[in-house]
Parts: sequence; C-alpha cells; structure tokens
Amino acid sequence: MKTGWGILGMAVLTASLLPTTGCTAVCPAIGYASIITVNVEGNTAAVDEVQLCSDHSCSRRLPDYGPPVPIESVQPTFPDTSMPGPISSATPPAAFLGTRTDADTWSFSISQPGLPEHVTVRALALDKTVLAEQQNDLVWTRVGGSEQCGGPVTTPPITLRVARN
Repeated sequence: MKTGWGILGMAVLTASLLPTTGCTAVCPAIGYASIITVNVEGNTAAVDEVQLCSDHSCSRRLPDYGPPVPIESVQPTFPDTSMPGPISSATPPAAFLGTRTDADTWSFSISQPGLPEHVTVRALALDKTVLAEQQNDLVWTRVGGSEQCGGPVTTPPITLRVARN
C-alpha cells in the first residue's frame, strides 16, 4: 500500500510541475513574408507603376527582373552611373517593397512590423499622374505555421481598374 501511494504521489507531483518546468512550444526563428498582390485591369499599358500606401508610408519599387535569360545571351555590362545614390537617413522607410511580376500584376512585401488593416492602391503613369486610386480593407489569414508560433499569412488579391482613355 505504501508503494501505491508513493507512485501516485510521484505522478501528482510530476503533473503539477509540468506547467512550471518550461513545457512551451519551441518556435523556429523564421521570418515569414507577408505578400499583397495587386491585379490591374483595364488600360494596363498606361500604367508605369503601382503604389501601395498605409498610414505609415508608401511602397518603394524594386527593379523588375523579368523572365530568366539564357546565360549565352547575356552581354557584359558596366555599372549604371545614372542611378541615384543611397537613400538618406531623413527618408522614412517604405512600408512595402513592390515589384511588377507581369504586365498586370504587382507584388508587395511588407517591410515594417505588423499587418496593415487598410491600404490605398494607386496606378501611376510614367509622369506620375494618378490613373486610378482606391482604398482597400485587408483581411489576413494564416496559411501555415501554428497558433502558438505564427506563420505565413495572406490576404485576397486587390483588383485595381484603370479606365480606358
């Protein structure tokens, strides 16, 4: 009988210590990219850039790389000295980094902490004239990971209609 109570006592003690001994989820140190896709419809030929803005700031455009090019067709190039210098420390950081992924699709990665609830999306002409602009509410859904550790999130694509001239 003593042995039975000893085992039972040990089980109760072990069970009571589990919450205080560090039985927590171990999360991987992974930074997940949160992407916002904008599909442009209508007069897409007039669009030079799509800009995404939140309460904090607007997007900064990354270079368009286009489709892969066979290595045999690549010609040596020299650095482009017409490129602007580094961004000054007085320039606020961009809330999003955007790139054109095809003729009518733009992808924006969030470059600041947190997920915006609202954005403004604009289609700009080459001379920076606003061709179309709209406000959008974003609904984020986790598409991987776990409740405890988080994971990648997505929001439905935004469709921006540019009127034909």
